[in-house]
Amino acid sequence: MRKFARFAWDNFVDHLLVTALVALLATSLIGISFSVAFLNPLARSLSNFSMTDIFYDISKSKAQKEKSDLITLVDMSDVYERSELASVIEEIEDLEPTVLGIDIMFDGERDDSIGNERLMDAAFDIKVPTVWSCKLADWSDEDEQFHTVHHSFFAELCGVDEAFTNVQRDVNGGTVRRFGVLRKAEDKWVYSLPAKIAKIYTQEEPAMDAEMSCTINFHAVDFPIVPYNELQENADLIRRRIVLLGAEKELRDMHYTPLGQTSGLHVLAYTVKTLVDHQAPSELPAWLIIAISLLVTLFTQVAQSYAFDATVRHRLGSVKCLGRMGVTSSVIFFAVVIILVDASFMLYMEYNINLDVKWAIMGTALLGTARLFYSVIINLMGDYAYPHCLRRWADKSIYRYESEEKKGKIDVQQSTIEL
Repeated sequence: MRKFARFAWDNFVDHLLVTALVALLATSLIGISFSVAFLNPLARSLSNFSMTDIFYDISKSKAQKEKSDLITLVDMSDVYERSELASVIEEIEDLEPTVLGIDIMFDGERDDSIGNERLMDAAFDIKVPTVWSCKLADWSDEDEQFHTVHHSFFAELCGVDEAFTNVQRDVNGGTVRRFGVLRKAEDKWVYSLPAKIAKIYTQEEPAMDAEMSCTINFHAVDFPIVPYNELQENADLIRRRIVLLGAEKELRDMHYTPLGQTSGLHVLAYTVKTLVDHQAPSELPAWLIIAISLLVTLFTQVAQSYAFDATVRHRLGSVKCLGRMGVTSSVIFFAVVIILVDASFMLYMEYNINLDVKWAIMGTALLGTARLFYSVIINLMGDYAYPHCLRRWADKSIYRYESEEKKGKIDVQQSTIEL
């Protein structure tokens, strides 16, 4: 351990500059990837990847998933008549859920006047706390708000409680990881449907981040799904629960999430559960992620350089071969990756903290290339740099190769001494 510490300290400038070169290479590669059209999908995939995706995928593959005793989904995918929908809503109310969320937009009257009247009566008479869906549209970057809200046709007349159900996708891709809690629309603040349900259920303001959103916890949960025509047979799954009524099989309402393709109704359910249980993963600030990534890269650089130096100096040719072939560097790289992934997994499972280690892994993967570039720079400086103080500085580097001229002089001096 002392030799390792001494090696790290004596060559600290080299290690630090190689790490800095890794940061420069990573930044350049990301910038080029976003700028060059055919590389853009790769950059988007990288920025759209999160370590939590691995953890959620593991939870999805478990034989025994967590069963929700909080939320029940009522599937009305095969219901097209508004009068029948009104009957379903009334039947759910009779079974006394705690809160009812309706993920269906009734944005205009139809020719079916009886169906329109039945819906209006159901909306006006319902006594269970109910949140109806609305949609926000016409976003403006200039004043940072939506300029249009699409309401159900009876919303104003019946005075129903509405909340938006717009699903929030990642900026650089289509993966849904977050859901808005509050959004400004028509100069008013509007709750999302999951946030409104959580507020009613918990009697407190839902938690949100600086962007007024919630990071969804997609730890796989088995939400009971009750068909609209089997409510009485599953009354125990409705009573005193949060019930979400919507279409589970609507192709236009399918979204890609860390669990794969998921219905909008399930996205709402996961968001409600996250807000009610206060399970939103804690995101570490960007500066801390960068600092951790640089420290891990610096440590890996020292470890790989020390292992290489120790093996090439070994008396056994087989050990020298392993060092020169890069076997020791590869072993150290994979060990660091395993430690990073395990640490990230433990932090998430034990403390609900999302440690994004993809940048640290990327940094360690670029170390070989960075050392190659650094070695070229050092040797160019050692051969041609002016003033001579730069040459002397370069000559002290562990990446400086002895020139044939210098090596010849040393051999002559050694021969003279032997004589």
